[in-house]
Amino acid sequence: MSAWWDWLRFVGRRLVFLIIVLLGVSSITFTVTHLLGNPVYLMVGMRADQEMIDNMMHQMGLDRPIWEQYVSYLANVASGDLGVSRHTFNPVAEDIMRRLPATFELSTAALIIGVLWSVPMGLLGAMRQGGWADRVGRFVAQSGVAIPNFWLGLILIYLLFFKFQLVPAPLGRLDISMQPPPTKTGFYIVDSILAGDWEKLRSVLGNLLMPAVTLAFTSSPPIFRLTRDTVIKILDSDYIRAARSYGFSEFTINFRFALKNALLPVTTMIAMTYGYLMGGTVLVETVFAWPGLGLYAVDAMNHSDYEPIVGVVLLSAAIYVVVYFLTDILHFAIDPRLRGE
Repeated sequence: MSAWWDWLRFVGRRLVFLIIVLLGVSSITFTVTHLLGNPVYLMVGMRADQEMIDNMMHQMGLDRPIWEQYVSYLANVASGDLGVSRHTFNPVAEDIMRRLPATFELSTAALIIGVLWSVPMGLLGAMRQGGWADRVGRFVAQSGVAIPNFWLGLILIYLLFFKFQLVPAPLGRLDISMQPPPTKTGFYIVDSILAGDWEKLRSVLGNLLMPAVTLAFTSSPPIFRLTRDTVIKILDSDYIRAARSYGFSEFTINFRFALKNALLPVTTMIAMTYGYLMGGTVLVETVFAWPGLGLYAVDAMNHSDYEPIVGVVLLSAAIYVVVYFLTDILHFAIDPRLRGE
């Protein structure tokens, strides 16, 4: 009974925190976007008189106080209504659901690539400080922090596409001569596999390569640094010295003791990176014409379209907080010290 109560109390606290964060993010984003510009002027054109502008603002509810508009917006969100885009004329929820798989596919591919190099290199760098893996890992990590992702994307386009013709043109998720695979999940990789269309799968992977590598290169250095620094501290701890004195092999010490104890902070950093990727692909999606949430938000900002901007920011914050929430539950399940607290 005590264990169940600990779980319920833990999950309850995290859910309250999730709601508070989403309310804070939505209120700030709603206020800022409504103060930056008025979409009515873009909608009515240059020849509209003041009466037309006032009528349009009244119809859209923009003549009401900002707090009243926000309360009305929250009521609509609670019912699943994120508003209607004044640029695409589609419901925002529909636009987001259509574009979310593209961002999710790109972010997931970037995270997998980043984890596959950063965690092993961080572990090897900690075990052999000053060795080749340590030097290569630190160079890649420092370069990834220093280079802006949009600049790296442009360089990759120039070298891999324009100069050497190794990858397809950066014009979206699929070659322009191909039709999308039959929609089952919205993820082109999965849908191509389910359809058995291997030519389409090669095209999808080819178009995914450059933006995924760009994001992985610039977002994974913190994972490498944390893995390396954490394992170094663990290997220098008293219980590792005791394990060596008992005659345990280096393989057991490094992979059973050190890596296991480094999992909690490393998984937290991976979760943070994934949350960042889901909400931070704007520049990369713009450079590669990737039809995801980032490009959708940029188009909305160019047209002073409030609802899509608030909807995308709210969804990004929700994904970030949910990823943290799931990571906390994972930590709570595998670390008995947290349950004791």
